[in-house]
Amino acid sequence: MANHVEHLFAGYPAILSAKDVAEVLGLNNKTVYEYLQSGTLPGYHIGTKWVIIRDEVVDFISRASNVADRPAVSVGP
Repeated sequence: MANHVEHLFAGYPAILSAKDVAEVLGLNNKTVYEYLQSGTLPGYHIGTKWVIIRDEVVDFISRASNVADRPAVSVGP
């Protein structure tokens, strides 16, 4: 399952910005910040910045799937 979500984040750095997450998930920045502040989306608030770990977001989204098992997706040649 994680392969589907990992594919969405291919090409993004290990540390994401709220803008990156919004872009990948098709959300606006305000929604991403609301999810971070409420704890819905995993992240770390350090000073005035949010640190979002790509692999934690991938795991979080993968666990939230409403489908128990999905076939693996082949990415690349």
